[in-house]
Amino acid sequence: MNFTWDIVLNAKRHGTDESELFFRPAKDRSPWYEQAFPILNETRVEGPEIEYNPLYRFDAMFHDLLREDFTESPLFQEYLFDAVSHFLVQVDLHHGLTKRAFYVRCLMREMESGGFGPSIAAHLQAVDLDKRERLSSLALTQLQTGSSLLLFRKAAVLLFPDALLYQERYEPKQMLLFIADKKDERLEHHTQLIEELFLPISHRLRVFWEHHFGVIGVEATMHTDDIEIY
Repeated sequence: MNFTWDIVLNAKRHGTDESELFFRPAKDRSPWYEQAFPILNETRVEGPEIEYNPLYRFDAMFHDLLREDFTESPLFQEYLFDAVSHFLVQVDLHHGLTKRAFYVRCLMREMESGGFGPSIAAHLQAVDLDKRERLSSLALTQLQTGSSLLLFRKAAVLLFPDALLYQERYEPKQMLLFIADKKDERLEHHTQLIEELFLPISHRLRVFWEHHFGVIGVEATMHTDDIEIY
């Protein structure tokens, strides 16, 4: 974690948005690194103030601003440095960004802000950032191609890798999802998200938690104390 863009991504993974970070030029800095953490191999951003060495990559831009004899309007200087730092982070994050990746990020921000309804926004907050982006990619595909059980299955596998998804033979629009985990609020957000966002409108979903429903002829599902009635 050496560069400011890497610091911002690390902060997001630990629940701190970029807008909550305030960048400052580090007083104690090494000419060999951009980051200026007390511990060289720091793995987590504490924030909200982030000190870094701006001269490592941006000497031409910050050299005059950070001169020691530049004492006029110190508060303006602080906020200008922070604003420019955030701008440079965004340039880094979008460098080499494909058109599809750009669309995915825009779609994710729209869903997070309630553009797809308040329930979708609430459900997304319970999903880790990396999986949130992958779900947004699936949502973009759905907007381009239409809803399908294939996209629903991919979303289910993404959030529940060990889950079992069934489709009834005689009622094919009924889907059954078995999740071996104990039901909790976060996981319930996940199931509601994939149902509301990806399940075709003509289909129905029933979720089974912890205990699998009994299947005649499959002995592993017919234990008396570990069976769900369906």
